[in-house]
Amino acid sequence: MLRGLPARTACRLCGVVLGVFLLSGPALAQDYEAGRAAYLKGDYAEALKIIRPLADDGNSEAQKLLGVMYDYGHGVPEDSVQALQWYRKSAEQGDPAVQYQVGAKYFRGEGVAQDQIEAAKWWELAANGGQVDAQFNLGLMYFRGLAVNRDDARAAVLFRKAADQGHAHAQYSLGVMYAFERGLKRDYKQALNWFNKSAAQGVAQAQFNLGVFYENGFGVKQDQATAKHWYERAAAQGLMEARDKLDHMAGAATTSPAEPIAHPEDLAAAVAATASPTVPANPAAPATGTKPVPPPPTTRVYVPEQKAVATVKPPPAEAPTPPGSGPRREDWVRAQPPDSYTLQIGSVTNEKDVLRFLRDAGISAESAYVEVQINGVTRYNALYGAYASYAEAAQAAGQLPENLRQVTPWVRNFGVLQQLLK
Repeated sequence: MLRGLPARTACRLCGVVLGVFLLSGPALAQDYEAGRAAYLKGDYAEALKIIRPLADDGNSEAQKLLGVMYDYGHGVPEDSVQALQWYRKSAEQGDPAVQYQVGAKYFRGEGVAQDQIEAAKWWELAANGGQVDAQFNLGLMYFRGLAVNRDDARAAVLFRKAADQGHAHAQYSLGVMYAFERGLKRDYKQALNWFNKSAAQGVAQAQFNLGVFYENGFGVKQDQATAKHWYERAAAQGLMEARDKLDHMAGAATTSPAEPIAHPEDLAAAVAATASPTVPANPAAPATGTKPVPPPPTTRVYVPEQKAVATVKPPPAEAPTPPGSGPRREDWVRAQPPDSYTLQIGSVTNEKDVLRFLRDAGISAESAYVEVQINGVTRYNALYGAYASYAEAAQAAGQLPENLRQVTPWVRNFGVLQQLLK
């Protein structure tokens, strides 16, 4: 019974309210569709007139569309703070696509102070709802220990969920997990399967790793021609590792066989943004210089790197090596961040030869050498320097003394070397 009303009156009133609610549902839906249609025609003033009252009344679809309008300055001043507020109102009603978008806003710091912990919370909600980009990005956060505790097993689960939905970078990342025994038992055949799926969608890193697998016979019969084919496809997309490998295959230098790339795509370059999770693109292209209508959910737009925090930490500061001391060894390599790089300046099968090479080059105190196992063969790799990124290492290679440049230094990932240590 409603407080203060007789039972019969209360029942009649409840019936009236319920009837109004049931009748208002279709009416509100029709109003929203009218507002959406106006928006898609580019009549933003009419769209705003219809959509704002619905959003104020708690209509999730209207809140989402109003967020898009503020995000892109359609009919209202562009305002990332207002955009996030309306996205969040919609996301709180449980739409995984909008929950993902709210997480992306927090990750990039758009309309709010950058907060990767908050981003992870929203992506967790979206991932649980099956949103594929949230599954992939959250997997990367667990893989790298970014704003969450590093958890390879959890990363592998999330990568698999996204990979099963056809996410190309998740397929590549799952292959990495199998190839390097990160959260999953090493299985080259499974790694090959996922690299093939990813490579078919054009992921250069997966194409490079297929080249490595065919060159070395990892889970497949060795086939140099097929290896070269995959290196060429990756190189055509600008992957520097693949270009270097082709140079080595052409006889520019003699070095040890290649190993797979050991890291999934950097989160800074891989966070997908779907500013309008359900609003299709405007069929009428906007004038030059204006922002386009956001893409439909099947289109992924990658976050610009300048708006994301770099995920690769620089190598720790090193204590100066006393003059005359010998080269550093495996402990130094193990201490480096796995996402950092070094220059390999030689690889031989005799330890005395690598020591003689470093001594004759005059770099014993600044260099390192490690004993590794490659296809059952013990090799001694001579290393020089530690760099936060592949690009920094490649730049440093061009600035080495002439006698070292002549051996064609090879940029190596510390994570790969750590896997190969005896």
